[in-house]
Order: sequence, then structure tokens, then C-alpha cells
Amino acid sequence: MPFSDLIAQDRALSPLRSALRRGALHHAYLFGGPEGVGKATAARLLAQAANCEGSVAADGDACGTCPPCRKIERGVHPDVVVLAEERVMAKAGRWEPKGGRTPSKDIVVDQVRDLVDHRLALKRFEGRRRFVIVDPADAMNPQAQNALLKTLEEPPEDTTLVLVASSPDALLPTIRSRCLRVPFAPIPGAALAARLEQEGHPSDKARLAAALSGGSLGRALAADDDVLAAEAAAVRGAAALDPDDAGAWLAFARDHGGDREEAQTLCDLLLVWLRDVAVVQAGGTDLALADLAGATRQAAATLSPAEALRRRREVRRTATALRQNGAPVLALERLLVGWFHGRA
Repeated sequence: MPFSDLIAQDRALSPLRSALRRGALHHAYLFGGPEGVGKATAARLLAQAANCEGSVAADGDACGTCPPCRKIERGVHPDVVVLAEERVMAKAGRWEPKGGRTPSKDIVVDQVRDLVDHRLALKRFEGRRRFVIVDPADAMNPQAQNALLKTLEEPPEDTTLVLVASSPDALLPTIRSRCLRVPFAPIPGAALAARLEQEGHPSDKARLAAALSGGSLGRALAADDDVLAAEAAAVRGAAALDPDDAGAWLAFARDHGGDREEAQTLCDLLLVWLRDVAVVQAGGTDLALADLAGATRQAAATLSPAEALRRRREVRRTATALRQNGAPVLALERLLVGWFHGRA
């Protein structure tokens, strides 16, 4: 897989390619950005390119077929260490917690000491450059981060550490300050939809999955068709609510507020739909949710632009409340009261 297969990440990849061409990789990188946008894949591709024995392309892509490339792809290269949550590594048979204790959901200090410090104290086995990939780095507890700090302060020769984090600011400041930060951006919806269509997804479902993905290819690929259809139906239901029928509002909130994740997804989709309403009101035709075009045009004709914007603000307020553990049914009730009778 070449770097170019990572969608819409040229800004992140450009300095990495430049460092590969110059033979000047940094000793530590922090790949930060949303889940599912290619951070872990980029870390692996970087390790392959630095150790490739085949023909490395001018843009830094590894050949993908030489022994080092294949070993790194399979996760068995002796000079490329990948650190994950203790319970994940234990389940895969790559780590056994000490003292027979239950594996932690964190990356713990014992893993850093045994799998990083000990390995880096040895000579390289066969690679030109050693890599330690910590994914997800924001799963390291404070003790593990402090244990890794010494390696970041005094990195061994010909070694690169790559910390992969969806919440990079959750890491200790002392960790962040010793890494070169590489920001990965959410993937634009149009690019996600195009990739999903290449994977064989129908156009309407691809656009809907992309709209709900938050810019994450991983999330878009994992989207369930039945769930997508149900969420689209929920938006149609919200669009069709009678402003004078409070009983219908309450029933809608009960129907869609039984699960926090469902309510959050509904809010995400309502934001996309109201953005489409604004597009139609501005004379545009490029809708993210093309299969909801009928409801979108009706809303665009019924609501003023100011009212559509106000409703969008109400949805954002509700999404924030849900992230702060607000009760889903109550949050949706307040949303609809705010829609139809001003802010609740």
C-alpha cells in the first residue's frame, strides 16, 4: 500500500516523505487526529519505507514485496515493536501480565520496560532503522508515559518512535514536547463517499455513511446498512413533526432517546441535513444526503435561513449535552421544544 492510498492526508505525509528522501527521520513523532483516518497505517508505511530493501519510489513509497516490507506488514519484523493496550496484546498472545493479574485496558509500565526499554538496549537484528509504534499512545497510563520519557529524552541511534493518538493532548506535556507533531485531518465527505463507492457501496448509502463518519474512513467502512436506513428514517421523521403536536415530539424523543449513541448519531445526521437545507436555500444542489432531497427541499422552502441556522445551533447544543452525559430522552425533548418554541 503506497502513502498515496491514504485519503486526503498530503499535509501530514509531505514532511515524512521529505525526511525519508533526506535520510533524516526524527527520533520521535506524534501522529494525532481522529480515529480511522490513517495514522496507524502511516506509521507502518513509514517503518516499511525506512527498512525497504527493494526499490523505494521517489515519493518515499516502499516496494511492499521485499522481506522487510512483508515482515512489517505481518507484524513480525524483529526491529519494529508495536505496543497496544495490555488486554489487546494479551488476547493476541503477544504479552502476559505479570503476577497473573487481569489485563488492563491501558498500556502499562511493565510493557514499556519489557517491550521497549529491553528491546532497545539490544543491537538491531536486521533492519536499517528500528521503530517503536505505540498505538494508541493515549492509552498509556501516567506511569507508562513517565517510563517512556527516558527513551524520548535519550533515544538510541537509528531509532524512531511513533506515538499514534486520537487525543494527543491527553498525553503528558513532557511527552508531547519531545515529539514532532504530525496532524492528521478528518477526511472530506466527498472523498470518503468516493472510496466507499470504489469498495462497491451504492452511491446513496456511501454518501450517508460518509456524512455520519466524522471524517473517519474506518467508521464509514464499518457502517451498517440497516442502521443507516433507520437513521435516515429518523431524520425524515424529525422533518415531518407537526410544530403544534407536542405529543408527537415527546413520542419521537422516547423512540430515539433510548440509547445515548443512537441519540448522538441522530444529532450528527440532523446537523448534516440542516447543512443541506442551507445549501438548497443558497441555490446549491450538492447534497450530502441525496436520498433525503425531498424532505430537504420542503424544509428549505418552509424555514427561513435564519430559522434553519437557529435549529442547527439547537442540535449542536443537544449534541454537546449528550457528550456531557445528558439524559438522551430529555436532551431530545429539549431539542424539539427549542426547535418549535424557541430555546428551552
